Amino acid sequence: MFYFLMISFIVIILIISCFNIFQKRTNAEKELKTLNNEIDQLSREKDLLNFTLEETYSEEFLERIAREELGMQKPGETVYIIKKETSEDEKEENKNYNFFEKIVNWLKSLPE
Repeated sequence: MFYFLMISFIVIILIISCFNIFQKRTNAEKELKTLNNEIDQLSREKDLLNFTLEETYSEEFLERIAREELGMQKPGETVYIIKKETSEDEKEENKNYNFFEKIVNWLKSLPE
């Protein structure tokens, strides 16, 4: 009887240990899958950044930046700037309000 209880106890301990190991392995596999997905995403982002970096060294990119951001032009060229019409909502958003007007507008936007 003693041997039977002792063997049963050892078997139960082994089953519990196997179950714990199985849970740890399952959690590790989930974490590995998550990390692999993150690696894939970061790899795609790295490729995009490398492409963008390579593009910045091209003549076309430098010319576009010089024209759009610095307002430069080629000799003999005339630059025309076309202004976009703004709607009433955009005009309202672009207004510079003082502190009290901002508070009043914020209070008006709150749901009743």
